[in-house]
Amino acid sequence: MNRFLVIAASMVIASCASNSGIANIQNKGNLEASKPAECVNIDQLKSNQNPADIFVGMKKCWDSESYSTAADMYYAAMTYGIYDNKRVSDKTSHQGIIVLQMQTLSGLSGQQVSLLQTEVNAILENNANVCSALTTRGLPTYHPTYMIQLGIGAFTGNNPNNDLVENFDRQSAWAEAIDITVKCKQS
Repeated sequence: MNRFLVIAASMVIASCASNSGIANIQNKGNLEASKPAECVNIDQLKSNQNPADIFVGMKKCWDSESYSTAADMYYAAMTYGIYDNKRVSDKTSHQGIIVLQMQTLSGLSGQQVSLLQTEVNAILENNANVCSALTTRGLPTYHPTYMIQLGIGAFTGNNPNNDLVENFDRQSAWAEAIDITVKCKQS
């Protein structure tokens, strides 16, 4: 039920934002899908595909009514997005994963939301396959430009340490990201 509310709220916010008449100023690379995914099983995603890439594939899944695969891809995108929030130093860019989620889900009909929600809930009830696939897939190999370019630092040029958190504990952050999204306890 909680995931349904997040998806529904995202759709409402995206709808309101698109009709508000607010000017949208963007940097090059902002939320860019540089290596767009196809609708593929989670274990076929590449570690160099960022969440924007994965959300493209997720859209293709629901276009072909592959909601189970779309749900798997949703968890992959969200896990990588949460990981990126932990490693990107500019906190003003951290809404990037939420914006991508809203943009992607705003295109769904009520019936599609319901079908996707059913699959999302099923994964939380039986998460072994998604946990295994995310663990096997491992840490991302891309630089999180899609997120960094969304933040204030990209506009001001104030980007220390290549925009990443200094002395970042990659393994700990990865384990935490997987646990937050899919409730996979890493040992």
